[in-house]
Order: sequence, then structure tokens, then C-alpha cells
Amino acid sequence: MLLKALSFLAGIMLIQQCALLPELSLLIVILVVALMVMVWRRFLLHGKPLKWLELLIFALAGAGWLTFVASNYLEQRLPEILAGQDFLVEGVIQDLPKENEHVQRFVLLVDNFEIEDRLLVLPERLRLSWYYGPQVNAGERWRLRVRLKPPHGFMNPGGFDYEGWLYQQNIHATGYIRKSEQNRKLADASVFSLDALRQQLSADIQQMLQGKEHVGLITALAVGDRSPISEAHWDTLIRTGTNHLMAISGLHIGLAAAFGFWVVRRLVPTALMKHIPAQQLGMLGGLGVAAVYAMLAGLSIPTQRALLMLSCFVIMLLLRRHFKASNAMATALLVILLWDPVSVLSAGFWFSFLAVAVIYYVFSGRLGSGQGWRARVGQWGWMQFSIALALFPFSLLLFQQASLISPLANLILVPYVSFLVVPLVLLALLLMPVSSLLAGYLLLAANEMLALIWPVIEALSLHPWAYWVQAAPHWPVLLLAMVGVALLLAPRGFPARWLGAVMLLPIVFNSAEKPAAGDFELAHLDVGQGLAVVVRTSQHALVFDAGNRFGSRLDAGEAVVVPFLRHWSVTQLDRLVISHGDADHIGGAQAVVDTFPDVEVIGRDIEPIVAKNKRSCRRGERWLWDGVEFEFLHPAEQSYTRRNNHGCVLMVSAAGGRLLIAADIEEEIEADLIRNDAEQLQAEVLIVPHHGSKTSSSQAFVDAVRPQIALIPVGYRNRYHHPVSEVVSRYRALGATVHYSGHVGAVKISFNANNGVVLTEAYRSDQRKYWNHVITD
Repeated sequence: MLLKALSFLAGIMLIQQCALLPELSLLIVILVVALMVMVWRRFLLHGKPLKWLELLIFALAGAGWLTFVASNYLEQRLPEILAGQDFLVEGVIQDLPKENEHVQRFVLLVDNFEIEDRLLVLPERLRLSWYYGPQVNAGERWRLRVRLKPPHGFMNPGGFDYEGWLYQQNIHATGYIRKSEQNRKLADASVFSLDALRQQLSADIQQMLQGKEHVGLITALAVGDRSPISEAHWDTLIRTGTNHLMAISGLHIGLAAAFGFWVVRRLVPTALMKHIPAQQLGMLGGLGVAAVYAMLAGLSIPTQRALLMLSCFVIMLLLRRHFKASNAMATALLVILLWDPVSVLSAGFWFSFLAVAVIYYVFSGRLGSGQGWRARVGQWGWMQFSIALALFPFSLLLFQQASLISPLANLILVPYVSFLVVPLVLLALLLMPVSSLLAGYLLLAANEMLALIWPVIEALSLHPWAYWVQAAPHWPVLLLAMVGVALLLAPRGFPARWLGAVMLLPIVFNSAEKPAAGDFELAHLDVGQGLAVVVRTSQHALVFDAGNRFGSRLDAGEAVVVPFLRHWSVTQLDRLVISHGDADHIGGAQAVVDTFPDVEVIGRDIEPIVAKNKRSCRRGERWLWDGVEFEFLHPAEQSYTRRNNHGCVLMVSAAGGRLLIAADIEEEIEADLIRNDAEQLQAEVLIVPHHGSKTSSSQAFVDAVRPQIALIPVGYRNRYHHPVSEVVSRYRALGATVHYSGHVGAVKISFNANNGVVLTEAYRSDQRKYWNHVITD
């Protein structure tokens, strides 16, 4: 059974690696042929079933099922021809709206889409932003004037796949609400709206715990609303590997089921137990309580997965079927993949099943068999270590980071939260309809319990070796590490267990390949309407600008630049150059400095940045790194009336070619640079000034630089309509290849003494998957 489930999973994973979906009809034909061969062999020839053929059929079924689901999603995604248009839609607000500063974000389930062309398949689930709008609440029905675009996000190595996340959430379009008199609420939330109930409970909890330090954690544990959790709390949870406690998943659903089992066993009348065994009644009650808790948590993807797994186990127990733990896990895996095959994109899917597999592999038949509390504590500690060791390679693969302190932190926090905090929260939820006063006391008690343990968790998170950051491993290194983990966790007496430690060495010392001395590499990152560039020599690294800040909790430095530096194995950043103080250039700078506190910050308008070492850039400043020359061509000592014109301009030169980063300079400064030394401006690669706007890239400047490759830092469908077509035509007329960052994603270019200038990767086109948005210039 387990091999069949894994084959079904393998078929799904094969499709997930594709840039384009295969033809569903072709998969169906191959599957039918395989089934006919199996039937022909088994019933007509009376032969034994071929094991490999059965596994192939399951793999084909998995591939076909995902292709069917994915095709339906892509069909409903907003067509590019409708992007940027305004529509009048009606629908119901789903889940809990998120409010951040002056913007509300929410999901709208559309049931009326006003458009003339009724032949188009239109999106049903929209993720919308409303700036300075009225308060919206879950479950309400609204009519809204919206401007939409297909699901689109940044595409960078090491970065978060926002488009993949939207795919998991079944979001067909994103957009924002336009100012219009047509925007109005059509109906309040239904009294039966679960989302409205969750929002009310979240508000009540925050009111009861107003001003309390851990209100965000309790709200997350109660109704799955993690938005009130502070950044400081998140950092502590991530560094200690305990952030999984804030996602209502297997652990929480299991606790709720155990709570329900205990309550039913003690409250059900004895007379009823004569007809139905108490054990079965308890299991049904536990499943019911778990289902209610899952609904209060919003039935998020991890919650659905945990509830499905629990349901499989309960049904097997109720049917009194004798089953192996591996078969139960296989059944749960198949059910979850049939329910939601796209869940394989979630890290939680892999972590949850891997944790269960490790427990089965290491403790099969031995869990809880120890005599005395010391033996049980020892088992619990070894379990946490085993799970952390197994998850370590996958954490590096998915997040380029892993917590080394997580076994100890989980050893302490998991039982503490499970047996002391969560029961108080569950009891408070049960009592809220009866006595808000008593519920409030229970929530206060839960807050105090967290306050007692939190200093310990914070102390663990601040340990110098608490956190391991490293580039994501390649697949051969990952597979070797997985075999090494399996050897290390094998039963005592298994031969050559020590080889497991040796097999882990490549992933521990994994590092990205660096340029040779005298060469350098450029990465022009996709940060939307902003600029972020990384230049790396054999022993040094420089970041030029750090993109925009998108809100109090998100900026391009943290979301794009820092993950990319990890991808390139940059452990020490030498210089951060900020061309000038416009938000789309300086917005992510502080996050970069916080990650690399010893970095030297050079630039203009850098006063807001908190750093140890800061100074201005000046024309004529030169330095040499590993045979590669860097020189600031601008600004001079004089003052400039426009901020764009006093920004830093950097030339990077090596035997393999030259790179000119022109920031946001306009025609006035372009003319100055030409007057100073027109020949000095020639460069094979140019970061086009001011996002390709009409104020820059004069014909004289384009002629002086004569780039082979022109990189334009622009956001997809940005509100400034950059780049201007006239500017793009100037570069193309000289034979330059033009790339828009919002269209091609991050671009990597190698400057090599032997091969010259080589574009090694355009991330969106080279690494795209079938769900990624494709745009042509």
C-alpha cells in the first residue's frame, strides 16, 4: 500500500516539475492502456500481477489527477488580455480580512462578474487590496469596482514563490479596489457564516487581552488568526524552530481530538454505552471536537490535512480493521492527495509526513515502552532530535535556513503549550457563549503561562548557534543527506551507521560556486518597481540599492535581497551602496544591514539607515577587489536640485567586460557624464537609468554606452507605465537585448575573461513552472 501511495505522489511530483502541463488526454490514453495490459495479464492469462505495472498505474493516476486540477485552475485564471481593466463584481468576503496601516486585504468569492464577453471563463476567487476604504468584515456581501491582473509575483533564486502560494490558495486574480460610487455593501454576514464567527472571536480575544504581550499567539491558537503576532515573536519562533506551533495542524487537531475523547468518555450516560462501545463513542466525539476546532481555525490547508489524516485513522479504528502504521500513513497520504494534490507545494505537507515517517521508522513498536518517567523523557528528547535531524536537509532546501536549537526548544515548548496552554484556550472557546468573564480569565491564564516560558525560548533563540543559514543544496547533495539521516537513525546494531555522518558533510559545507579571480558576476533582481543589484567577485560582494518597502512587515531587502545573498552563499557582505533616498531604492536597506551588521554603507540620503559605518559616495572614488575595478562616476561635490540627479553611479570593470549601474539619473547628468569622458561610459551591460522613463536614456547617452544588454528595473504593469516604448526602441536600434525585470525575473550575467559577457539565467523563463505567469515584452 505504501509503495502505491508513493507512486501516486511521484506522478504528482513529476508534473510539478514541468514548465507546461502535459495533455490530459494523452495521460488518460496511457493509463487506459496500462490498465488493459494488467487486466489482460491477470484475468485472461491468469498470471500474477506485475508489481511495476501496478506502481506505474498509480503514478499515471497521480499525474493525471494533478493535471486535471491544475488545468481547471489555469482556465479560471484571469487572461492577460483583461489585465489592467476595471470590472464591477459582486461577491462574499472569505476568510479574515487583514489590515495593515492604511490598507485592507481580503479574498472575495465572486458570484457576479459584469463583462460583455460571456464566453470567457472568469476568475472566481480574487485577492484584493482596499486602500483607505471603509471597514470590511468576513462574510459580508459587496459590490466593488476592481482593477485586476493575473497572479504575479517576484521571481528570484532563493525567494518566496508568491505565484505558487496563490495557486495553493486557489486565487485566480489579484487587484485593488478603485474609487467609485458603485462600491457598497449589499448585505451583512449571515448568522451561519463561520468566517464572521471567527472574526468576532478574534476581536473578542484581542479585546479581552488588550495590552497583553502574547495576545497574538493566543489568537493564533484559538482561531488561526496569526496577523496579531508581532515580528519579535515570529523571529523567536523561527529561530527556535517552534513556529509550527502557530499553525493549527496535526498537533493541535490531535489535542482537540484527545480532549473530545476524554470529555465524551466521561459525559456519555452508561446506558448508551451498552449499545455503542465507549471507545467508539469517544473516538467519534474526539473527531467531532477536532472538526469544530478545525472550522474555527478557518480550515486552512494544514488544518484540512490534519483533519483528513485524523479521519482516516478514526475510520480504520471504528471498522476494527487490523492495519499497519505504514498502511494507515499511506491511506492518509492518498486521501490528502486526492483532496488537494496541490498541497505538495506546501512545506507543511512534507514536514508533517516526514515527521510521522521518522516516528514510525525510529520508534516502531517501542514508543511509550520505557519504564518510568526518565525513560519517557528520554524517548521524547530522542524523538525531537530525530525529527529535527530529518527535517534539517529539507529546511535548507526550502528556506535556506534551519534551527539548530529546535530539538531542545521543541522538547520544552511542545508539551508546555500542548498540555498547559492549548487546553486553557479550548476551554475558553467553549465557555465564550456562556460566560465571557470566565472565558476571559482562562485566556489571561493562558497568557500568563506563555509569559512564564517565553524568556526561556527567547534565550534559546539568542544563542549564537541557534540558527544555521546556508545556500539551498542541489538534489544529489540532498539525496545523499537523506540517506545519511536514515543511516544515523537506523536501529542499534545496523552496520556502518557512522557513514551517515560522513554523508551529511556535503550539505553542511555546501556552497555556491564563485567567480575566478579577475571575473565577476551580476544579479539584477526582480523587486517590482525598484532597483536591487548584487555584484560578486571571487572573495567580495556588493549590493547596489535594496528595492522598495511595501509595508510595516515587508520590504524587498528581507523578501528578495537577503534570500538571494544566501542563495549565492554570501556570508559576509562588504558594501551596500544606496544610490539615493527614493523609497524604491532605499526601502529594503535596513533589512540588509540588520542581516549583515558589519557591512559598509555608502550612498546618498542614507541618514535613516542605522549602521556602524556610513559615508557618502563621491565621483572618482575607486577600489580593486580580486582583479575587478569599481569606480563611482557620479555625483560630484556640487548640489543638485533633483534627488534623482545626486545619486551614485557605479562602473564595474574587468577583463571580461564592463557594467554600468546608472540608478535614477536624468538627461542633465547623462550629459555631464558624456562631457567628462564619453569613452569611459562604454559598457557591455547597462542598468538602464530611471526605470526606462522619458526623462532619461537620451540618444547621446545610449550612443555613448552602447550596451549589448540593457536591463530595465520595472514592475509588472507598474502605475508609471515604465519603460517608455521610445526609450526601449533606442536601445534595440543599437542591437542591444532588452530585459524587463518584471517580465523575466532575476537576471544573472557572468563577466568572464575567457568567454566575455554571458547571460547565464533569466529566472522566470529558465526556472518557471506551469503555474508561473508568462509575459512578453
